[in-house]
Amino acid sequence: MLVSQLGVIVLVLALSATTSAWLGSRAVAQTNATHALSTARTLAEDPQLRQEVTEASAQDRLDVEVLREGPVQAQAEQVRRRAQVEFVVVADIHGTRLSHPDPAEIGQHLSTSPDRALAGEENVYQQTGTLGSTVRAKVPVYSSEDDGSVVGLVSVGISSSVQGADIRREILAAGLVAAAALGIGAAVSLALVRRLERATLGVGPEELADMARHQEAVLQGLDDGVLGFSPSGAVTLSNARARSMLGWAEQDGPVPEPIARGAHRAIDAAHAGDLSPVRGRHRVGDRILLITTVPVRRGAVEMGAVVTLQDETQILTMGRQLESVTAMAQALRTQRHEFANRLHTVLGLVDTGAGEEAGDYLRRILRSGPIAAPVEGIEALEDPYLRALLEAKGTLSAEAGVLLRVSPESLVLSPLAEPEDVTMILGNLIDNAVRAVVDAPRSTTAAEDLPEQLQGIVEVHLLSAGQDLHATVADSGPGLDAAADTGILFAEGVTGRPGAQEPAPADPEAGAQEPDEAHGHGIGLALCRRAARRRGGELWVAAARDAELGGAAFGLLLPGVLRPSAGESESRSTSTGEQP
Repeated sequence: MLVSQLGVIVLVLALSATTSAWLGSRAVAQTNATHALSTARTLAEDPQLRQEVTEASAQDRLDVEVLREGPVQAQAEQVRRRAQVEFVVVADIHGTRLSHPDPAEIGQHLSTSPDRALAGEENVYQQTGTLGSTVRAKVPVYSSEDDGSVVGLVSVGISSSVQGADIRREILAAGLVAAAALGIGAAVSLALVRRLERATLGVGPEELADMARHQEAVLQGLDDGVLGFSPSGAVTLSNARARSMLGWAEQDGPVPEPIARGAHRAIDAAHAGDLSPVRGRHRVGDRILLITTVPVRRGAVEMGAVVTLQDETQILTMGRQLESVTAMAQALRTQRHEFANRLHTVLGLVDTGAGEEAGDYLRRILRSGPIAAPVEGIEALEDPYLRALLEAKGTLSAEAGVLLRVSPESLVLSPLAEPEDVTMILGNLIDNAVRAVVDAPRSTTAAEDLPEQLQGIVEVHLLSAGQDLHATVADSGPGLDAAADTGILFAEGVTGRPGAQEPAPADPEAGAQEPDEAHGHGIGLALCRRAARRRGGELWVAAARDAELGGAAFGLLLPGVLRPSAGESESRSTSTGEQP
């Protein structure tokens, strides 16, 4: 970049210097011509000179010796010295010199044509005469009798060498100015280049353009929100995803206080050499955002911080779905292991020759059917997503000593059309209920009739109403304090576990995380309620202490998550005029 700048400066200065020298040369020539012409005019208008020239022009023969000592020669030499010109020559009407710097030339005819001046014209031109090349002005001398007749001329010349020296001085001055300007321009360009290199950390213009294009492509291609902060804490960039998460319009809006504090904390930590990321969460509208703030440094220059925003609702949903799939896989492995044990039993009986016992064993297996999932009443449900979820949760709850059952009144007539939110919310409610039962002492009325190996009961009640799903999850745990504000359970950072119903800090500066934060404990109910409300539904505490089981009961309404039944589809087609 410096070379190109210097090239432009040199080109501009060369053009400027050339133009200045040309204009200066013209100005010198014009000045000399004007000086010669004005000197000649002044002398030609002198009354005494006009009288002497008029008398000389009237004589047929001139005395050269008298002319050399005469007033015309004296006056011409006086003017020449005063005007600092090369020569001042006065001639009569015949072109005979009446004065000359070289007295030997007096009385001789002019070496250049006097015709135009004797014709009454003033003229300025460059000619070569007895004194060399000069710029000369010739002016007519009029008769002292004021009859308008021309009686002679005055010729004033300035040497071309003098004019050339003046022109060279002009060119030299222009060159010196150009050289000084070049030096100043080079110094300024060098300073600007160094300043730009410091500002851009040594990245050139082409690299900056590539980085800008790549940065825009990367920022707009990310599914996460990205905010860039300058070292002063001001927002310098944001992608569309971040603006959407924060509820901004096209332009950047106000930064939420926890995000700004996290950015300032990361920048301050970078000053102390700590480049570790700062993590936390912040609630914006119906979203809970995972916030990761990373200070950025290039070499020894601190460039600010980058904040990454992730929608925790999506992360938790995927985590819950993964947990459900993992639990179902574990349940299938358990059933496979039990089936393999049965086959090994049959094989052992056959190998020992106990064929009759083997036959009896197989007949009992056939009568009992396939290996059943540890969920009572699950046969009332036909939807594969609901069955898979409940079977997986039933297997895990059985391992924890909790009986998971579906209420006899449950009835879901249509399959799920939107299983993601349903499985996530139901799975979270069942997990919370199982934990509440496991963490509580085995003292409730509902648990007294259970076998010794079971700790308690979790009951799921499901009903369909058109395309809407109604659900209730109740447990035999200790329940909730009826006098307490149950709405606090749905606040961010609150867990449903006993003795842990105080809000947890949501500040990114909170630092340490809770032990189960990676699994969403403390934010599950808040996220579930937001997920339900996004669909136009609701999640609420149905009972602080369930009348039958004694523990807490949560109610759930999810509109539009079931596929329309055949009758509803036909009715809708008829009402809209469509063919079924």
